[in-house]
Formats: sequence, C-alpha cells, structure tokens
Amino acid sequence: MDLTTPLDRIEAAIAAFDVRRAVDSPLDVLIGLGLAFLAALGMYGVGAAPQSMAAVLLATAPQAVRRRHPWLSVGLTAVGAALLLAAPPPVGLWPVPVLVSGTLSFFTIQRSLGRRTAWLFTGVLVCLLPPALLFAVVAADADPYQLGGAAAGAAVLLVGTTMAADIGRGRTEVRQAKADNLEALREQAAMAERARIAREMHDIVAHSISMVAVQAETAPYTIPGLGDDARREFAEIAVAARGTLAEMRRLLGVLRADVPAETAPQPGLARLPELIEAHGGEVDLDVVGEARELPQPVDVSAYRIVQEALTNARVHAPGARVSIEIAYRPTMLVLRVADDGPGPAASPSGDHDDGPGHGVIGMRERAAALGGWLTAGGGPGGGFFVRAGLPTG
Repeated sequence: MDLTTPLDRIEAAIAAFDVRRAVDSPLDVLIGLGLAFLAALGMYGVGAAPQSMAAVLLATAPQAVRRRHPWLSVGLTAVGAALLLAAPPPVGLWPVPVLVSGTLSFFTIQRSLGRRTAWLFTGVLVCLLPPALLFAVVAADADPYQLGGAAAGAAVLLVGTTMAADIGRGRTEVRQAKADNLEALREQAAMAERARIAREMHDIVAHSISMVAVQAETAPYTIPGLGDDARREFAEIAVAARGTLAEMRRLLGVLRADVPAETAPQPGLARLPELIEAHGGEVDLDVVGEARELPQPVDVSAYRIVQEALTNARVHAPGARVSIEIAYRPTMLVLRVADDGPGPAASPSGDHDDGPGHGVIGMRERAAALGGWLTAGGGPGGGFFVRAGLPTG
C-alpha cells in the first residue's frame, strides 16, 4: 500500500494499533489510571485550571505503558511535570501522584540501562534542574525558595531511585548468572549422559556386527554346495563387518576418554530382581501384559531408567516405599516408578534432578535417544514419579 500523505500514514498507524501489545500488565494499567484519577481529583479540589488538569493526566497516565515503552512514558511524564511547573496558582509544587509516576518511569529507565549510563543520565537530569527552576520562576512567577526546596528533593529522589535501580540490576545479574551456571551444568550433564548412552549402544551394536562377521566367515563351512561367487560375497561381508567393528572401536576410544571400558554384558529387565534386592528398601514390582523379548537397546535403556529412578528414590526419599510397573504394550514399553516419599519440594536437595547418572536429565536423554518420552514430577499426595514410554518396533 502506497502511503503518500501524512494523513494516510496516521490512519494506517491507528488501524494497526493493538492496545493489547501497547500496554503492559493489567496492574500497570490500573496504576496509571489510579495515579491519573488521584492527581485529577487533587487538581479539582484546589480549583486548578483545565491546563493544569491536562498536565497531571499527561504526567501520570503513561504508567500504563512504562514497561513496554519506558522512554515514551518518562518523556510524557517529564513534559507533564514541566507544564505543571509553569502552571498558575494554586497548583504550586508537583502533586504526590505526579512524583510517584515520575519515580516509577525513571526507575524503569534506569533498570534498562547499564550501570555507568544510568549514573550519567542521572547526572544530566540533576544538572537540568536549575534551568527548569529558572523557567518556572520566569514563566509562572513561582516562589524561588519553594522551588529550590523542590529541586533539592528532586535531586535526592533521582539519586535514590538510581541507587535502587542499581541494587535491583545487581540482583538480576546475580540471578541470571546463577541460571546460566545451572543451565551450563545441565547441558554438561546431558552431554555426559549422551556419551554414556553412546558407549552402551556401541557395545550392543558391536555385538551384532561381530555376529554378522562370524556368520559370514562360517557360512562356507556350514552351508554345503556354495559356489565361488557366494563364497566371495560372504568373504566381502565378513571383511566389511570387521572393518566397521574396527571403526566403531576407534570411535569408542574417543567417547570413553579416561573412562575404563566395561567388559560385562549390558544389563536388561531380566536383571531387575537383582537390582531390587540391591536397592534394599520396600519395592513392589508389577508386570502388566505378557512379557516378551525386547530389542536390546530398549531392554538396556529400560533397565537404566528403572535403576536411575531407584537411585533417586534412595537419595531423595530414603526409606520410602517404591512401586515399579512394567507395561508391555503392542508397540511400546511403558515404565512407571513411584515412591511415597515427601516429594521434590520437601526432599533434602529440593529436586530430583541430580545424583548418579544425572537424575531425570539422564533418564530423559535415554528415552529421547530411542524416540520415546519421559515425564517426572511430584504426585498430588506427595512422593515422586517417573513415567517413560519406549517404542519397541
């Protein structure tokens, strides 16, 4: 659309204006309207002129947009305050709602600036106070002593607001640094768990490839009547399998770094009774559906998830009763491990996202690696649960 005239541009801007995007929270809108109402009521009570009434509205109403448009808010508030300085009696000094509005707008601006810029901005405003007083004395014949006291109070208010914003900015920076550090630790934990999962998957895949190599090498001796072409094909399959296995072992060396290689077979759900016995507490195991042989990655991951959930229960809810449910569904294995402990809010560490294997982070990584899902949290009556679904094919 070609907007050729200023009127066209204004009409387009009005049409595109979205009140919900322009204003902030309902609380800010209520603050702006409340300050405007109180200021207007005060002006009406002293019989102020209409221009004074308009000035106080201009100085207070912009609080409704001070978070989304802080500079617009502080600019309009400053203009309204300047007009009040030049207003004829009986307005006198700035009404309290105008002072509150100016302080809020200034505080919002200072929080958005850097520390050095904020103090520089405050210094500029303090230096502008004497010319503003001179303007008020000349334009409205105001009492210079009264305005001098107001200027001193305004300077103190500006400096105090800047200090408060500085303290708030520092607290925000500390909270952000803590959040960034926690996120970095979580990412480190997730990466370590992915490497651990990759090592386990390597052991599983390496076993399968070894079986392919062995079967290809023994096929000429176990299948009678093979022709020369078939023998060559089996020989090539065996060579390719051995080469792939060697590449995977080199990859495993990178993944394991300083971690010693595991020589024992990866455990599966068949070893749950041993795991429950090692847990030492009260554990109920319930199997739903007909148990069947699972793909080895699913079997190992299911065992590891149950193992980690039991570890979390032992660490965060010692002595709690734990229930384990293994549900065999047509295309999915669903696990649920729950305890009747105090829940995450009352646990000693405050959450269940740590411990060996990195807690919920590691379990979620395991489920995601197989295209599954995992949820965890506190129960309505206390306790903590972990529920996961692993596709079985």
